[in-house]
Amino acid sequence: MKQHLSNLDEILQEVRNTHTKNYLNEAIASYRTGAYRAALITTWIAVCVDVIEKVKELSLSDDPAAKKVNERLSKISPVDPAGMLAFEKDILNIACDELGLISAIEKSHLERLKNDRNVCAHPTFSDDGTQFSPLAELALSYIVQASNYLLVHAPVKGKVVIKRLFELINEPSFPSDPEKAFIVLSSDNNLGRAKESSVRNLCLILLKRVFKDKNTIPVNIMEQITSSILAIERLSPQIYKEVIDKSFSTMLSETADFQLIRVLPYMYFIDAWASINEAERVRIEELVSNLSIEDITKYRVVKVAESIPSLHNALKLVVKELTAQELYIFLSENPSALFKEQAIDLFYSSVSFDSAEMRGLNILIPMAEYFDNEDYRKIFSCSLNNKGAYGHNQILYAGDIARFFAGLYAESKKGNADYQTLWREFKEELDKVNITYPTLISELVKDKIIISNIKEEPKEKETQSI
Repeated sequence: MKQHLSNLDEILQEVRNTHTKNYLNEAIASYRTGAYRAALITTWIAVCVDVIEKVKELSLSDDPAAKKVNERLSKISPVDPAGMLAFEKDILNIACDELGLISAIEKSHLERLKNDRNVCAHPTFSDDGTQFSPLAELALSYIVQASNYLLVHAPVKGKVVIKRLFELINEPSFPSDPEKAFIVLSSDNNLGRAKESSVRNLCLILLKRVFKDKNTIPVNIMEQITSSILAIERLSPQIYKEVIDKSFSTMLSETADFQLIRVLPYMYFIDAWASINEAERVRIEELVSNLSIEDITKYRVVKVAESIPSLHNALKLVVKELTAQELYIFLSENPSALFKEQAIDLFYSSVSFDSAEMRGLNILIPMAEYFDNEDYRKIFSCSLNNKGAYGHNQILYAGDIARFFAGLYAESKKGNADYQTLWREFKEELDKVNITYPTLISELVKDKIIISNIKEEPKEKETQSI
């Protein structure tokens, strides 16, 4: 977790190693009493001690690079100040280049701490006798930088963390649900306390897996990766934005079509259209307009297109060319407000009892959550005026159509339509053509939308005996 300037006590609690914590505690105490030179010097000692302690921990876990550094350390005698000084001068190179505990940028910042520490610890021999006096803000910033870059983190190489998390995300046990993925990745053992560089590199590697990998990516893995990227966006929005702004469009511009098409399931989870440049948008729209029904369903294109008008227009071109059977498959697999009109028209054009039942049950009911008053009136009108293939109504007289109307009524109660007025009017129209659906009627009566026409027989009075 990244600490802020005012959280000195919180920073101290986050430091793992006892020896490091003691030195940092001394640095914080010096800062608070105004001894800023002492604060810088002790902060630098905390950095050195922390690197040495991390070398020992990594060496015990058989890390080859750490074992090599530890051997070098063990050869330095307590009475060998030159050896100690040489190791101290090289300690940031060891931490960055050999062990990967800090990034190159972090190393450059800590180099400034080392240089200022040297100025603070030694006389300057200036003509007027003045000595370097660091500002309070400088001392504070070094304490926070040293902590964020090194002291609060476990002795794990950045590359090792990224490799482990990348493998975890590709495991069957990793959730595809975005909320569950966030719970896993936000753990302190994963990204909860990870360094910014690790978060940034993991995000970049996941994007490359999606848009640069030439191998087929299974649907479940694609969902796990996109859920992970979404978790990174929640955990570190600024880092995510930096990666997307810098790399996303460039990455897409270098893709072949079979890689670019993966942006569709990616956008099912993540709103990325605004980050795609115009050239790649045109390519994506062309791809969509040439997709098969199977691929439209596979890549969840309809849901993505609901918020992107140009993709909706591309889908319309596909839908326009579908046969009635293909349209039935498409609509039953992709219920959406975008295609309410096509769904109702297909229901109206039913030429058989079976087609009316199937289209009603498998298309209109799953789409009912999107219907408004006008849509219901159109469905009822279509039902009353259908002529089928031979001039006979194939909707009202279908054997199982009562189940459809009862189901549609149940769904209408969940939405915002004026279902009471709508169904009362429809019942009146059914009465005109002498059609009754007992299941539907019983529901309308139960909900007091209509009054039952069945008169109850009066109960006989019980005779009281004396």
